[in-house]
Amino acid sequence: MPRTLFEQEVVTQTPRRAPWWMKAGSLVVHVVVVLVFLVLPITAALDLPGIQTRLPTVMLAAVTSPPPPVSPSLAATAATPTTAPSVPLAPPDGITPEVAPPAPAALGVPGGVGTGFPYVGALNTSAFAPPPPPVAVPETPRRVGGLIHPPERTVFKTPEYPPAAKAARIEGTVVLEATLDERGVVQNVTVLRSVSLLDQAAIDAVRQWRYSPTRLNGVAIPIVMSVTVTFSIR
Repeated sequence: MPRTLFEQEVVTQTPRRAPWWMKAGSLVVHVVVVLVFLVLPITAALDLPGIQTRLPTVMLAAVTSPPPPVSPSLAATAATPTTAPSVPLAPPDGITPEVAPPAPAALGVPGGVGTGFPYVGALNTSAFAPPPPPVAVPETPRRVGGLIHPPERTVFKTPEYPPAAKAARIEGTVVLEATLDERGVVQNVTVLRSVSLLDQAAIDAVRQWRYSPTRLNGVAIPIVMSVTVTFSIR
């Protein structure tokens, strides 16, 4: 059989195996590439909390107070052993009779009213004494009029005519207001209507006058009354 112009030749080549170190290196290179281009940008964008690897050291100081000092008397008492009370072996000769305590002293005064309580003979009446009498307040003088009648004059002193007023022939009536106490004695005199050169002579005369006590419901009271003194030249 004739051969063709072009001969076909099939050549088969057996693939060669790569060594193990080349595979390991290729794997490491791929992992590094993935970490650099994918994982590191993502972790840089996140704010991850820090991990505390060691706890802080805390120092605790124990404070102990010293024991209180022991007094010498307590120390001696604690050191001395206590002995049990002795028990009498023989019976007593006799029994002493018990003496009753004395009764309390009776309160109050002799002849007082009894209280009814045991051991109390009389009641002290000094605690129930009447209160002291109230302090007497001086009564305000009352003006004559109505139920209060003018008192009767018992002592009279004639007014002395002043020489200057007599020489000037001054006449007139001086009206005074006199305050009398419970006895009818003039205590105060004031001028209600004045006459020149005659006022002082009228006051001096009225101060020496005396009146009978003025009474209201049987009780002597101070009063205020008007007194008229007339001066005339005869």
